Amino acid sequence: MTAISRRKHPRHDAWFSELSLGASSWSKLDGAEGDRTALAVTERAWQIGIRYFDTAPYYGSGLCERRLGSGLAWKDTGDYLLSTKVGIDLDPFGQRKPVAHHYPHYAPFTPVCDYSRDGIRRSFETSLHRLGIVSCDIAYMHGLSICDGGIDAALGTGMPALLELRDAGHVRMVGVGANSPAIAMAFLERYDIDVLLFAGGFTLTDHAGAGPVVEECAKRNIGIIAASPFANGAYFAAENTADRQRLQVRCAEYGISDTAAVIQFGLNFPSVLSVLWSTTKPENVDRTVAALNETIPAAFWERLREDGALLF
Repeated sequence: MTAISRRKHPRHDAWFSELSLGASSWSKLDGAEGDRTALAVTERAWQIGIRYFDTAPYYGSGLCERRLGSGLAWKDTGDYLLSTKVGIDLDPFGQRKPVAHHYPHYAPFTPVCDYSRDGIRRSFETSLHRLGIVSCDIAYMHGLSICDGGIDAALGTGMPALLELRDAGHVRMVGVGANSPAIAMAFLERYDIDVLLFAGGFTLTDHAGAGPVVEECAKRNIGIIAASPFANGAYFAAENTADRQRLQVRCAEYGISDTAAVIQFGLNFPSVLSVLWSTTKPENVDRTVAALNETIPAAFWERLREDGALLF
């Protein structure tokens, strides 16, 4: 029996587990042992009920796509949802201008920015090859803050090319990965996407500008993936100690963990389909699902509003 509830996309017959597993952190895992650990994380996530998985070519220059594909290789594709990304492609010959890797371990391919029509199509097709899976439910436009001129290029040529893939039936849904409300709104104003992967500016401790984005998605039946609830580890950074401790005090008053509050924040909004999170440790899957299943009283969220810590 699954320990995780699911939410249906408002436009599509697609059910998202409320907690989803991302592969980005697996680039911290080195070598064959890293392959085995990623496989163990995927299997434990599957056993406990996670049914939405996300990756990208950029994560470890193909390493994380390969690892996720290995973990899902013998699962029925009708039993889960899978997403990857376009905008940063991989050059096996190292002849194009590279993007900085930003990852500790990566396959020997050069990540490059490419928002051209041919580049978007090629990136998506080669992702399927690396995954070893012939279908993908969602393709997100991403790399917008990494690539010089990425936002303009994605708005100009990238998104039309991605929409062509959807219209041709090569991918069920398309979206954009945005690490700020401003980037998210730029795409929402121009294009009819299916899913917004909200990867910055939409966490419990940082959501001041997210209100209009969430409202627009609700109005247009666009699903939201609340990604990186711990802001890629920034929640635990020394400079955020005071905010974290204030939240922990409030959580203690209501008998809940701050992990539960951080994980469940996005799920307060009907447009949010899933909270996307990544880990390198199988045991963290159980801990995070336990936090997901903690009962948080409505009075807790009201108290945060009174404190000025919950803004909408």
